Amino acid sequence: MQKEAFYDYLQHPEKLNSTSLDELKQVVESYPAFQSAWILLLKNMKMLNHPEFENYLEQGAIRIADRRKLYHFLHQEEAEQELEPAVEPQSELDPLAKEYMAPGYYLLDAPRETKQEESLVDLIRSIRKTEAPKPETSPDISGEEQTQPEAEHSFVTETLAKIYWQQKHYKKAIQAYEKLSLKYPEKNTYFAGQIEKLKKLTN
Repeated sequence: MQKEAFYDYLQHPEKLNSTSLDELKQVVESYPAFQSAWILLLKNMKMLNHPEFENYLEQGAIRIADRRKLYHFLHQEEAEQELEPAVEPQSELDPLAKEYMAPGYYLLDAPRETKQEESLVDLIRSIRKTEAPKPETSPDISGEEQTQPEAEHSFVTETLAKIYWQQKHYKKAIQAYEKLSLKYPEKNTYFAGQIEKLKKLTN
């Protein structure tokens, strides 16, 4: 059975017939754990009043995880017949409803909605183009010091300062400790001591 035909039967089970029955039997034999195929096969057998339906139903019930879905799928037509309205719909609509249901009423609003949707899509596209994310880089491990924008240094930690120190980027380490001393005044003495040690290394 072709994949497209199988999906078509799932969406339109009323198309199931004796040809589809043979094809579904082959699918179930090849793939015994294929739940959707079992459900379609059982539906097909029920529609054709197949004599082996009960036997296959027992086998399928073992393989189908949700038996409630199977039950609802097999008895779908009966449920739809029960849900038919008992009261006939009113033949005459009130004038206000007619006015709102007139074709022109909806057609006037449609272009405005599509323009709004298009402008929203264009806005999202322009934001994506202008704000393309740049790959994050770890602190410079080797080579010369690179000048970076001030915004990138606004987030400084003690660990980052130590990394700069270990990599012998003493100026960056000093800047990091200065920012940390402003951020954490209670550790000001410790940071000042670290800055002094770094300044001795730079001289």
